[in-house]
Amino acid sequence: MPNLQIIFITVCCILLLEEAQSQSIGTLPTSLESPVYIEGFDYPSFDKISNYAWFRLHYRVLEGTEISLGGEHYRNYFADRFTVSAQLKQKLNEEFYLFGGHQREWDLLNKGRGYPNPIPLQEAYFGMGYDAAPNLIIEGRVVRPLGQADFSKIGFDGFKTRVEMGTRIKF
Repeated sequence: MPNLQIIFITVCCILLLEEAQSQSIGTLPTSLESPVYIEGFDYPSFDKISNYAWFRLHYRVLEGTEISLGGEHYRNYFADRFTVSAQLKQKLNEEFYLFGGHQREWDLLNKGRGYPNPIPLQEAYFGMGYDAAPNLIIEGRVVRPLGQADFSKIGFDGFKTRVEMGTRIKF
């Protein structure tokens, strides 16, 4: 829990500093767009148990650079996992960007060892994204586990470093 408190305090401080900076300059920002935005999605529930949802809070630090905090919850009959991540994203041009971050995942079922698993799975990742079309994003990333955990990503038992590819459609 102390890590979540540190993350919350950090986000509050960044927002406070941004507000103080805009007041001290005494001019309106060049863009009326907010430097903070939220993305998220929740799949519809098809049964009582299964669900998948994620969110990400983005903060534009500089032109083309943003930091974000996110969460993901995955639940079905065999697993119940919650992931928290922090990420840095840097645009290279209008279409390509680099990103990297750190994520922690907790096994909430953790049968036979306590509830939930007190030792999270920690991973570092980096990758590249491409805005292929309006509202269509293609991303690839390399993910490497850090330290020792009592469990692994679902479907990746015994694997260390992995490559993930994915697309996102915004609507």
